[in-house]
Amino acid sequence: MKFTFLFTVLFVATGIFTLNAQTIVTTSSTNKNVVLEELTGKTCGYCPDGHKIAQQIYSANPGRIVLLNIHTGSYASGTPNYRSAWGDYVGSLFSVSGYPTGAVNRTDFGSGVMHSRGSWTSNANTTLSQSSVVNVGGNATIDLDTRGLVLDVEAYYTAAGPGSSNKFHAIITQNNIPGPQSGGATFNPTMILPNGDYNHMHMMRHNLSVNAGDNISSVSATSLHTDQYTYSVPTNYNNITVNLADLQVALFVTESSSTGAVLSGNEANMIFTTTTPLGASNSTATVIASLGTVCGSSADVEMQITNMGNTTLTTATFEYVVNGGTPGSYQHTFASALSTGQYETVMIPVSGLTPNGASNSINVSVTQLNGTTNPGSNATNGLSATTAGMLSANTTTATINLTTDNYGSETSWELVNETTGATLAQGQGYGNNQTITPVSVTLVDGNCYRFIIYDTYGDGICCAYGNGSYSFSAGSTTFASGGQFTSEDGVKFVFDSPTAVEDVKGSAESINIMPNPVKNNLTLEFTVAEMNDLNIDIFNSLGQKVAHVANGPFNGLNVIDVNTEKLNSGVYFLNITSQIGTSTKRFVVEK
Repeated sequence: MKFTFLFTVLFVATGIFTLNAQTIVTTSSTNKNVVLEELTGKTCGYCPDGHKIAQQIYSANPGRIVLLNIHTGSYASGTPNYRSAWGDYVGSLFSVSGYPTGAVNRTDFGSGVMHSRGSWTSNANTTLSQSSVVNVGGNATIDLDTRGLVLDVEAYYTAAGPGSSNKFHAIITQNNIPGPQSGGATFNPTMILPNGDYNHMHMMRHNLSVNAGDNISSVSATSLHTDQYTYSVPTNYNNITVNLADLQVALFVTESSSTGAVLSGNEANMIFTTTTPLGASNSTATVIASLGTVCGSSADVEMQITNMGNTTLTTATFEYVVNGGTPGSYQHTFASALSTGQYETVMIPVSGLTPNGASNSINVSVTQLNGTTNPGSNATNGLSATTAGMLSANTTTATINLTTDNYGSETSWELVNETTGATLAQGQGYGNNQTITPVSVTLVDGNCYRFIIYDTYGDGICCAYGNGSYSFSAGSTTFASGGQFTSEDGVKFVFDSPTAVEDVKGSAESINIMPNPVKNNLTLEFTVAEMNDLNIDIFNSLGQKVAHVANGPFNGLNVIDVNTEKLNSGVYFLNITSQIGTSTKRFVVEK
């Protein structure tokens, strides 16, 4: 099981970068650079194909392409919110017939400004071969201590620009934003992260200039436009963490009208400064385990480490604490020393988790950089997260029901025993609007299970293209159901076998604990066949008694409210004991 921590180590050394005393841009005539404004959305199934094509154009023309991944329109609605005011402004400028769509230098290539992804490469190649009247560039300096950004920009006209004035645009974008995306696994699988998230790149985050661009009053040949933007970078946009190392600034010049063509553009040079000689800092931790839960006692914590200083980073040492226990340590040596701005994903093996679906808290801190003690305290540099507890089944049989939508071949599912790793049942290759014969499987006491249903197109099985649906249940309890999802849906659970009197020669039958998992209060319900003196206690997973519930004579149906507020997260056993034996019921506390 892998957790994902969005974690940036800021490894720094003294020293200040200085701007070149010469102009930022050349005064020689050059060809146009391409600015591709891609309108997209996280629930758009074909949009990842647009992301892939845009990245291919970017990679094939180093230093010549500016990408703006703009989430706008109906496919960008919902949470997480990737939209922006400027993005919605751009989305309203031109006629849009479908998503993804994109403008190459806001130029009409014969059928409007916005074009489908199949035309982007040819439109970009045409633009790259054309001479430009203006060279655009900039230096963006970010103070890592204050999060302050200073952007110095230039636009030099090698020939007269169109009209009497032009507009300058400065837009902040961000790479490596994990989150949902329909169609990612099908159309751009290389961008799927180990935890199942999609890795969003070049996402538009904030405009430093006004919506229509800031005015350039002199556009005659040899004119030089300069400007400076200052901005305090927030820790998040719409609750989406801002990792300073992943920021870029897109620069471009347009004709004076709001829909005027892009004359040329560029990405600003990113420069980082700090007064901290050696240290670590981090963004908010985000933990996304598969379906939110962990079955076993170990996990891999995945962390992205970025070197933000001017000294190479060779090693990092981490300390992890699980459920407040004894600290563990892990030292990582980078495969290649990280120079400024480079990053690597580190897998930190963590053990000591409470197994079988209990919730767990994990704290991870950076204790050393290059063998030197990290001056930041654990409280400053530590990341904490909690894994979710599992639902609990109390019957031996689980059942899968399924009706496909109009595209049955896109649907598949699997039920996996996570304790053994065995796939118990699976299905695929269905017809359109097909209702399958319910599939039943037998569960094993104390084992963890994972049920997942997939849709390869990324639009679920209801309701735009048919009214498909599914349900996964154990006995009378439905654990997961519906049809409205993107690429996958499902649930994890643990099977708790109900223990009857004849099994352990105990005194209570039909023991039920509700809810399970529980937080602060549970309801215990059990039946006693005949009057009997019972003692009811709670034990932890080590066999230690941690709470006394009740004792005395009981008969018939009994309902008791039990306060679990003082119990820590973990697995517990409720024992009902009499002279003839003990009946036991397992439950999970999740805080």
